[in-house]
Amino acid sequence: MRYRIGVDIGGTFTDCVVISENGAIHTFKELSTPEDQSIGLYNVIRKAADFFGQDLRGFLSGADLFAHGTTVATNTLLTGTGAKTGLILTKGFRDTIEMRRAHKDNIWDLFLFTAPPLVPRYLRRGVTERLDYLGRVVTPLLEDEVAAICADFRREGVTAVAICTLFSYLNDDHEKRIRAVVERELPGVFVSHSSEVLPQIREYERQSTTVANAYVGPKLTVYLKNLEKKLKGDGLDKAFYVVASNGGMMTADTAIRHASATLLSGPAAGAAGAVFFAGLTGLRNLILMDMGGTSFDVTLINDGTVTLSTEGEIAGYRVAKPMIDIHTIGAGGGSVAWIDQWGMLNVGPESAYSYPGPVCYDRGGEKPAVTDANLLLGYLNKDFFLGGEMRIDYDKCYRAMKEKIADPMGLSVEKAASGVFQIVNQNMADATKVVSVQKGYDPREFALVSAGGACSIHACKIAEEVGARQVIVPMAASVFCALGMLESDIRLDNVRSFNGTMPGLDLAAFNAVIEDTERTALAEILAEGVKREEAALERYLDIRYVGQHHEVTVPMPNNCRITGEHALEITDAFNAAHERLYSYRTPETPIEIINLRVTAVGRVKKTPLERQPAGTHGVGEAIKNRRSLYFEEYGDWREVPVYDRGKLYVGHTVPGPAVIEERITTVIVHPQWDARIDEFGNVVMEVKA
Repeated sequence: MRYRIGVDIGGTFTDCVVISENGAIHTFKELSTPEDQSIGLYNVIRKAADFFGQDLRGFLSGADLFAHGTTVATNTLLTGTGAKTGLILTKGFRDTIEMRRAHKDNIWDLFLFTAPPLVPRYLRRGVTERLDYLGRVVTPLLEDEVAAICADFRREGVTAVAICTLFSYLNDDHEKRIRAVVERELPGVFVSHSSEVLPQIREYERQSTTVANAYVGPKLTVYLKNLEKKLKGDGLDKAFYVVASNGGMMTADTAIRHASATLLSGPAAGAAGAVFFAGLTGLRNLILMDMGGTSFDVTLINDGTVTLSTEGEIAGYRVAKPMIDIHTIGAGGGSVAWIDQWGMLNVGPESAYSYPGPVCYDRGGEKPAVTDANLLLGYLNKDFFLGGEMRIDYDKCYRAMKEKIADPMGLSVEKAASGVFQIVNQNMADATKVVSVQKGYDPREFALVSAGGACSIHACKIAEEVGARQVIVPMAASVFCALGMLESDIRLDNVRSFNGTMPGLDLAAFNAVIEDTERTALAEILAEGVKREEAALERYLDIRYVGQHHEVTVPMPNNCRITGEHALEITDAFNAAHERLYSYRTPETPIEIINLRVTAVGRVKKTPLERQPAGTHGVGEAIKNRRSLYFEEYGDWREVPVYDRGKLYVGHTVPGPAVIEERITTVIVHPQWDARIDEFGNVVMEVKA
């Protein structure tokens, strides 16, 4: 049997999805191992191999694709454990990275914290060289200065070097020569230069992204090279791909060169899966909610496509690589409940992670978390957690909630747990509004897709808060990111700064830049092992009204030379996008092109998911037992039926309130909702008529 394997490493669990050649989905979970993520990865693929009755070598040799979402780069940036990095730049500009763009996130906060630069000032070294705004050499590069800087870096123990000179996106000769000297003088040091990482206008963004790339690169290099070598040695003879922040995949070698492009690796795969899911269900407008053990990620899919952003910020550091517009907050099953100095109940962003984990995991955790609240409210089955594989300590969980939250607030344990439940729901609803209401979309016009191991307990309440009337819980919901990897294509982004205004655009010069960028993009995608007939190119433009500070990215016609008629179409598309985002347009104002973006896409063959059979029995036969749940609507406990999801078939309807249980997911159908099973086995919950 042949199959495709996707593995996503989260803060609490490592998820694995295996799709067999007939379209059947198989899901597996193991606790993550933060000290070495590859341990958790191997634990889960060994579990999958056992399920198929094979040893590890036989299992891996049967894989046509192995896709991996990793948080190595993200965790390195979040925890500040990256390489000791030096920065070489144009003399006189070493404070650019600290000055940022001179903006404050909150102008009223006199004590606003900003993340310290990843490179301290004494390791930011200027070199004599200078290009002008057209890329012409004004001051030649002094390579002897570069060699002297490298000698200093060697004495300081620098293990990564970032290179970012002025206007190198127009002429990268100086940066390449600096890199050659660095590699000669500091063999084995990880080197990133901006004209490779992000060749576009805006010095701070380019510098910050290049520095982040160098900072996380060494750890990611060691992890990916060791993992790929081990997988190949254990039988994997097909491609090993890493998920990028743009929702596509790339080879491990490309991921190492563009390490900063993996900073949203796992969540981006979920968004790619939601796009596939949109095509599968015929629903073009979706909001994907992914609640795992540590975080809550939310992404909007409009008309079957996701929005890419080039203004991402992770842990306070600007990363201008194209990434799926994902809003993340610290709200997961492991989010800790706590009481502040004013006696108010809060939830998150601190997380218990997988170790020690929520109190009920009985791994040393002492602070009650969202999972503990869900257990105390009856939403989770203490005897069927992870299909009964994981032991849960209900009594310890009860005592912790009572001592830490309920008694200090003068509440009963169920009231305290309900408070935790309501607060985390509100936090997640607010995050959902960020990607919808704040971007000009009405969430009432979207269906919510509930993914992640914890989300389907909370999904109906989030929907009520934002006004959505439909929630879909996909098959393999708790491992949706791992599933999304197997429905992703290979995607490589290229950017080229180009300045032009419309009307009056120099079409000959513009088309020449497009053709040159597309040649580069095509060569890169073919180098990834993609066949020419499977490769496609997508074009986008960053545009703004003349005099504006920020741009809007709009698609442009593909596979053609741009004509005056196309320029009018692009202008109309920009005006429409600007009005949707900012509620106004000024079509009489000339528009200015800032960047041209070309995305090379390598189509990956996908296995169509199998349709589920209709049931031969009534829905009542799927009831496994009944148990009491606490609902805020009633302010009391209610005994409700618990359904075995494995016995629910196409056409079955489950009236709320009810519980639908499977091995790795629990779905709570809240009182004002009903659920039904669609043709692909998804649980579709809708507000009662």
